[in-house]
Amino acid sequence: MEVAIIEQAVHMRDSKDVNRPAFAVGREGRGRFVRFASER
Repeated sequence: MEVAIIEQAVHMRDSKDVNRPAFAVGREGRGRFVRFASER
């Protein structure tokens, strides 16, 4: 997972599967995403 943090959002992409599109979430959304992913 590659992560780029800017003021308005956090951009993420799967560095092992570059055919998938990157996505961006607000800072609050990133926290929810990390909690969700850590439970899998």
